[in-house]
Amino acid sequence: MKRKLGQMLIEAGAIDEAQLRAALADQRRWGRPLGRTLVELRFIREDDLVRVLGQQLGLPSIDLDKVPIPRAVLDLVPVQLAKSHNLIAFAQQMKFLDVAMLDPTNLGIIDELRIRTQLNIRAHLAGPKMIERALIKYYGGETALDEYQILMTTPARRPATVPPERTSVSIGGELRDGLRVFPSAPGSSAHPPPSTPPPPVGPPPIAARHQEIDALQARISKLEALVARDEDVLRKLLALLIDKGLATRDEIVERLG
Repeated sequence: MKRKLGQMLIEAGAIDEAQLRAALADQRRWGRPLGRTLVELRFIREDDLVRVLGQQLGLPSIDLDKVPIPRAVLDLVPVQLAKSHNLIAFAQQMKFLDVAMLDPTNLGIIDELRIRTQLNIRAHLAGPKMIERALIKYYGGETALDEYQILMTTPARRPATVPPERTSVSIGGELRDGLRVFPSAPGSSAHPPPSTPPPPVGPPPIAARHQEIDALQARISKLEALVARDEDVLRKLLALLIDKGLATRDEIVERLG
C-alpha cells in the first residue's frame, strides 16, 4: 500500500497531527503540493523535509544547485510537464533517467515519464524551492503573463477563404466588372491587359489540416499550463501577504467570496 507523505513525516516525528491537518486544509484552499505547503507554513525546513523523506523512502537526494544539467537531458521531459509537477531531469546513464522530485511516491507521474522517455526512471529527492530555482535557471525565468501575451499576439494559421465572385456585365461595351470604361489615351490600347487569374482555391490537403489541428491543440495545452501557473503565482502572493501580516486568511477568503 502506498505510504502518504504526511504519514511518513508524522512517523518520523518531523511534524505532528495538528500541523498535518492545518497543512492539508491550506493545501485544499490554495492547491499547493503538500511538501511545499509544509515548507511555506514553516512547519518544517526544506533540508529537513528532504532528509526525513530520504530516510523513510531509502532514496538519494540531489543538490541541483551544484549539478550542471546537459541540455540533451532537459529536452527529454517537456517543460510544461516539468513545471506542473515540480520535477526536473538532471542526468541520463544508459537506459536510466535520473529525475529530481519532492514526492517520489507519485507513481502516476513516474509511469508517465517512463512512457514518454522510454527510459527507466530513478527518482531523487530535492526540496521544492531548489527545484523551482533549477526550473527557472534551465527553462527560463519569464513570467506566465509574458508567455501569455506572446502566445495571444502570435497570428494563428487560418484556412484560405474563397474570394467573392466578381460579376461581369457588358452593356454596349461600356461596362466591365461593374465599372464604366473611360476612353483610353491616344496611342494606348483600348483594352487593358488581362489580369492574372487567381489561383484555384479548394479545401486544404489532409496533411495541412492535421498540422493546423495539432497546432491548435498545442496552443490550448500551453494556455492551460499558463492558467495553472497564474494560479500558482496568485497563491504565492496571497501567502506572502499573510506571512507579512498584511492580511489574514479569513479576510482574503471573505474578500474573494
